[in-house]
Order: sequence, then C-alpha cells, then structure tokens
Amino acid sequence: MLNKVGYIFNGRLKQISRFSVVGVINTLIDFVMFTLFNSVIGVGYSISQVIGYGSGVINSFIFNKKWTFSDKAGKKKLHKELIRFVFINVITLLVTLVSMNLFVKGLGINVYVAKILVTLIAQAINFLGYKILVFS
Repeated sequence: MLNKVGYIFNGRLKQISRFSVVGVINTLIDFVMFTLFNSVIGVGYSISQVIGYGSGVINSFIFNKKWTFSDKAGKKKLHKELIRFVFINVITLLVTLVSMNLFVKGLGINVYVAKILVTLIAQAINFLGYKILVFS
C-alpha cells in the first residue's frame, strides 16, 4: 500500500515539476512578447496580454502534451484535446484580462506587477483544466 502511495505521489510530483518547467518557459515567452508589444511597440496592455499569452499557449500545448502529461493520443483524440485546450486557454485569457484591468485600473497596481499576479492565476487555472479536461 505504501509503495502505491509513494508511486502516485512521485508521479504527481514529477508531473507538477514538469508543468512548472513548461510554465516558466511559457511565462518567459509571454513576458517577452507582452513587454515588446506594450513598451516597445506601444499597443497597450490588453492587446499585449492577448499577444503574449497567445504566444505562450502555442509552446504550452506542445510541451504539456508530449512531456508533462506524456500524452500519445491518436489524431482523432488530438483534435478533441486541441479544442479543449483552446477552450481552457480562452477562459484563462478572459480571466487574466478582467483581472489585469481590475488590478491596473481598479486598484492602481503597476501593469507589470499586475502581469505577475495574473500569470499566477493563469497557472492555477491551466494546470487544473489541462489535468481534468484536456490530457486526462
């Protein structure tokens, strides 16, 4: 019994660790794109959030599917996963946009501090969504 509990715990820890590594890479991609579009190009934080988040999402699907959740689904399942993945990320993007607006305009928080806060919120939503709905 203890062996099984240890195996499950180690498997979950490995999965969470891999998700975290992929998340860091996604976050770096997101922040670079966000900063580029917000500060350099000057399109504003809402559009920059969509561009940055979307850039990280592409990386996320590939690495979470293959490495974090070790999913080897066929093409038919791939389409279902991709639809669910996009659904989760659209929900997450909407939550981050509303949250960022609340933090920046409502609470007067610096846009980059708000970006960090919404990134943490997005990580929690995405892990649960991917685990339960996408790569289950």
